[in-house]
Amino acid sequence: MRRLLRAALRRSPRPARGGLLAIAAALVLLALPLAAGTASAVEPAVPYWVVPGQPGTESDLTLPGVADRVLGDSRRWPELFELNKGRTQPDGLALTEPSQSIRAGWVFVLPKGATSGEIRIGTPPTAAPPDGQQPAGQQPDAPVADRPQPTAPGAAQPAPPAEEGETLILGMRPVTVVLLGVGALVVLAVVVLVPILLGRRRATEVTQPTPTPAPGSRAVLDRALRQLAAAGSQAQVYAALIGPDRVSLRLAPALPEAPSPWQARQQGAIWEAPSWQLDQNPDDTTELPLLATVGTVGGELAVVNLGRAPGIVALTGDREAGMRIAGAFLDEISRHPAAASVAMNVVGPPPPPWPVPDRVRVTLDLQAVLPPSDDGVDGVQQTGVLRDHLVVVTAPIPPAELERLGALAAVSGSTAAVLVVGDAPNAAWRFEAGSDGSLDVGVLGLQLDRPTPRGRLVPGLRG
Repeated sequence: MRRLLRAALRRSPRPARGGLLAIAAALVLLALPLAAGTASAVEPAVPYWVVPGQPGTESDLTLPGVADRVLGDSRRWPELFELNKGRTQPDGLALTEPSQSIRAGWVFVLPKGATSGEIRIGTPPTAAPPDGQQPAGQQPDAPVADRPQPTAPGAAQPAPPAEEGETLILGMRPVTVVLLGVGALVVLAVVVLVPILLGRRRATEVTQPTPTPAPGSRAVLDRALRQLAAAGSQAQVYAALIGPDRVSLRLAPALPEAPSPWQARQQGAIWEAPSWQLDQNPDDTTELPLLATVGTVGGELAVVNLGRAPGIVALTGDREAGMRIAGAFLDEISRHPAAASVAMNVVGPPPPPWPVPDRVRVTLDLQAVLPPSDDGVDGVQQTGVLRDHLVVVTAPIPPAELERLGALAAVSGSTAAVLVVGDAPNAAWRFEAGSDGSLDVGVLGLQLDRPTPRGRLVPGLRG
């Protein structure tokens, strides 16, 4: 029974109604044999026959004669002998030898197939009766006419009769009725309680809130941006700081009116909100796909939106450090769900970490990324060739192609970014990478902690 309950609770939160009926049926099948078996153990009932005549006197019958009378075949006397050998009779004697004399009043337990009309079914009497009296309930010289008789070998035996003075309930003994009642209560409890328990489990699963992101992690910013998108905000975010208890957004252009729970600062150039006031379960899943972690400001995580750059983002300074930073940006963006639809191309040697993500295409030919030259910038703006793109350039390219890349990024509608390792004359943003691991993004008004922790660029990406 416990196994059935455990199996029901481990199933799907919405089990079929037939599953509950199957459980109930199984419990009924378990209860019925239990009731029958218990009743048999309390009051065993067997077919038996009482030798007619004055109890205590010797009968004219022999063991084969008894077999012929009750079984219809004198050759079956060995069966009678084996069933009754050594059994104490009402007069205190016992059958020990096949040739032994049989006495009136003795009780023979019978095998299946007995055909005599004098057969009784119940508990064979064993106590010695008082002198001159028949054993209780016996009429040795007359068949028991009020009992249904078996008609063939192997036929089902009728239910045992009630003992004298015993009250039957619906034709059954009280013990059987009690056991069946207990079984019915168990079935009812399962049918009622299992749906209730499963309903509570479903309610817990449905109402369980989304786990709270770790303070100061990228997940907090993602939640804030989804909430803004769900509110229909037109804020253009180019950078953000995520602290242990707040999120601070940098906007361009500034918006003096901020929706709750945001508070506008510096005429709307900055929006701030406590982390605990951000919606736990926003409906909209819109995010900014080109966010990249650049370091920390006063211990708060600093993230920039490369898509907001009105042209090329150049990583100047130490080239090796610039390659590491470009690789960290590429790795972060490629792994974030918000950038699932962003096409990624590396023109030149791929930056570390190695290997590059599978979805990043590496090419040495910039023409594989650029639109045909006769389209011009206007053509790009109409066709949106670089929409949802990230292009990382690690190899030197002609100035004319740099100009074209900058124009493509400027007309992408914040959906594409071009990152160049090294200087570009037409760069819109310049980030200077130092050999000591520092990074200067002063053009964005963020004074990063120096030196920028090297590991902070990558481990914080997936938080």
